[in-house]
Amino acid sequence: MSSLFKQPLIRLWLYLSFSTAVLFSPTLFHWIGYLGLFMSLLWLEKVAVSQIMLSLRSFIYFLPIMIGFYFFISIIMSQSTYWQIFIEISTAMMKFLLVMAIMNAYTLGSGSGSVFQALRSIWVQFNKPWRKVEDWFLFMEMTLRFYPSLQRDWSRWQGIHKALGLNVTHGRIQHWKETARQLPGMIMIHLHKADDIANAMTLRGYGQQIPRGVACLIPFTLGHFSTLLIISFIFFTLHNIAQI
Repeated sequence: MSSLFKQPLIRLWLYLSFSTAVLFSPTLFHWIGYLGLFMSLLWLEKVAVSQIMLSLRSFIYFLPIMIGFYFFISIIMSQSTYWQIFIEISTAMMKFLLVMAIMNAYTLGSGSGSVFQALRSIWVQFNKPWRKVEDWFLFMEMTLRFYPSLQRDWSRWQGIHKALGLNVTHGRIQHWKETARQLPGMIMIHLHKADDIANAMTLRGYGQQIPRGVACLIPFTLGHFSTLLIISFIFFTLHNIAQI
């Protein structure tokens, strides 16, 4: 993608606008066009279709359960025919599948900086000494850092158990029980790590200078703002044209 669209806020707005447009797409014409746009984004982001399919595996696994639940509720709560219910379910599932694929493409895409770092870069320009805003930015950034760490430790724990042959014969229900038993302890370990980091930050003078600076400032100019408006206008126009 061009350097303009690699700006974190523009990239996020592009994918959020795309997902919103898909959710409100009323016709088959929309879906075909959005599917083509989605394939173009995959090519620009250098993301393989196989990666997207792998990321949707969990959703597809639970798809029959969701369809059955939706079908059961529709029969009880509505006066629609079976064919109408089938069309509604098919439409909803297609939309949700495409939305999840779009957001997974955003996650797997060919990179951009941190969204919160881009927001902080804008906030620093206001030069407002608001401690609560700084604490909120720090909380969100630390949360995004700790989640991959927790996921990595959990994958390592599962790999160790598999190597030792401790969970080879377990069924899926037993695996869920084991997860419920082990996960709280792992979360507590990471909470203790968070306490250590908080103490270290306090000792190093966090909060004595507000607002805090940004190590790698991400620019946000009038051109970037205009791009946000253009993206919104394009999706709004596509949504309206297809209904004429």
